[in-house]
Amino acid sequence: MATTGLSYSELSDNAKEVALNSFINFYVDQYHRGSLEILSSQVSNELMATINQILRDNAFMGHQELVNVSTRLSKPAYQKILTALTNVKFHEDGEPVVDWMKA
Repeated sequence: MATTGLSYSELSDNAKEVALNSFINFYVDQYHRGSLEILSSQVSNELMATINQILRDNAFMGHQELVNVSTRLSKPAYQKILTALTNVKFHEDGEPVVDWMKA
């Protein structure tokens, strides 16, 4: 996904929230699909385990409710993942340069 744009740490606070929300939606979707292998090769397994435990414990919830709970309980872990993904670039508004599903 390396291309022209800003890294997560370079974004404004508002743009970071946009980036974080889109990433959490993507992460929860990929968790349900069992498709987090590529991400796990790039970031701390400890961070992912923290998030995945919350997702596992609340698997009975619908997607949006699970996103909300995961955001509330795992926000720092998601932020650390986005900071670690230096090859992922964002527009100034926080939207990814390359859609998460195409990355």
